[in-house]
Amino acid sequence: MKQKLDLHSPDPTQVNNPRGFFAGAGSKRNLAVTGVMLVIFLFAIDATIVATSMPTIVAQLGGLELYSWVFSIYMLSSALTTPLFGKLSDLYSRRRLMLIGIGLFVVGSVLCGAAQSMEQLVLFRAVQGLGGGAIYALSFIVVGILFQPEERARMQGIISGIWGVASVLGPLAGGIIVEHWHWRWAFFVNLPIAAVAIGLIVVGLKEAGHRRREHKLDIAGMLALLAALLLLFYALSHSAHSHQPLDMTLAGLIVLALIFLLIFYFIERRAAEPVIPLDLFHSSSYKTSTAVATLAAMGVFGAISYLPLYLQGVTGLTASRAGMVLLFLSMAWTLGSLVAGQASNRFGYRAVAATGMLLMAVGYSFFVLFEAALTVPWVIVSATLIGTGMGMANLITLVAVQNSVSPQRIGVATSTLMLFRTFGGAFSVSLMGTVLLHQMQRGLTKLSGSGLSSALLDKLAHPQNLLEPATRMQIAPELLPRLIAILSNALWYAFLTGFVLMAIGVIPSLLMPGARPAGPAQRPQKAR
Repeated sequence: MKQKLDLHSPDPTQVNNPRGFFAGAGSKRNLAVTGVMLVIFLFAIDATIVATSMPTIVAQLGGLELYSWVFSIYMLSSALTTPLFGKLSDLYSRRRLMLIGIGLFVVGSVLCGAAQSMEQLVLFRAVQGLGGGAIYALSFIVVGILFQPEERARMQGIISGIWGVASVLGPLAGGIIVEHWHWRWAFFVNLPIAAVAIGLIVVGLKEAGHRRREHKLDIAGMLALLAALLLLFYALSHSAHSHQPLDMTLAGLIVLALIFLLIFYFIERRAAEPVIPLDLFHSSSYKTSTAVATLAAMGVFGAISYLPLYLQGVTGLTASRAGMVLLFLSMAWTLGSLVAGQASNRFGYRAVAATGMLLMAVGYSFFVLFEAALTVPWVIVSATLIGTGMGMANLITLVAVQNSVSPQRIGVATSTLMLFRTFGGAFSVSLMGTVLLHQMQRGLTKLSGSGLSSALLDKLAHPQNLLEPATRMQIAPELLPRLIAILSNALWYAFLTGFVLMAIGVIPSLLMPGARPAGPAQRPQKAR
């Protein structure tokens, strides 16, 4: 029978951790974990509630052209704070940083709820994203510190399962808020949840006293990284929706971002306490785990972005029914996380990661083999496989990374992994979108003499416009099947791109260590 961790006795993580993090009684630890679960729930459900409420918000505030920026700016700002708070969590009080992150998220939520225009809403979502990135990273970091290596997989799996609950309750809650209250409550509803989470974390998350010392923050590295990420994510966000996704302006932004990344690299080589220690990547376990996590994120975010377009544009489903199909992906993600949490201690990192990547590759292969002519039941099967594979790969890479470093470096190791995931998701959406737009434009050039105006052809080059009833009314009935066929063909190339990425992802998964979290202790890297 496995002995439970008694926090009254010396904790192994405390023994190896001279800073003495998170000492306290077992009941208090349970309160802290409950608070962390509420924070993750808050972060996860916010996205689905806001997405459900956005049509009503646009109808009242106007600014339809800024619709996508409500989501893009949130992703961008959260990506900026993830590595920063991860590094700071290894230097300063994690409880204090968690409370700061929740505070930023709450302030952003209040400001969003009070917004009087779409411009204000986009700006305030950036503030909310700063807090969101902090609490997202810190939640998994805190769990990594609170539990021993053999317990982390199970606990991270349970916490990842909260995403499944949020994916079910979020759209329902958003619909109720819009119908029976006011859209502003889509943001104000965060306040009571945050208040309870703050109370639980203040009471349950205690840090043992430790010797204070001065830290030399890597300000130059932080600024270089922020500049690079800002340019890179801005360029990727635009290229996914631009009529000319590879124009000179975006290419210039990407080149400038790469220059800042090069500057960041040389700064980190000399920094006393770098934002992202480069020697993390000396560990083969860390390198392979990061590669798998990045490619898995490419697969799942590509599916989330383009499955609805396939379901609505090709199979003819309504938006609500397409959302129900995506629910299978979300629930399978949760199931995959729970399975990985249980299976990792029995089969090891490599087996779980390889299984996850293979499931994602098989899910994408259906679209390739059937030439993007899948019926809805087969799309559900594909989405379920992709979601299950993502849950397994997502969970096992997080646990492998946390177990491969010393307790003093769990923060920076975890947040760096999350940054690579975020970049992977943004990159895949951009890449698949580029392929899709290029193939749409090739297909539409063949219809230039079919009676469609050049303005309408330009509009149809963005395939989302084909879903609008007003746009479809301008198309002759005999041409509509040809346009749907063009969209189907363009999506086949996009899904082929996703399949190739998933096939590539199988390779690093087979290179991950075969060790188990509950097996012999790994040799963690020492902090610089």
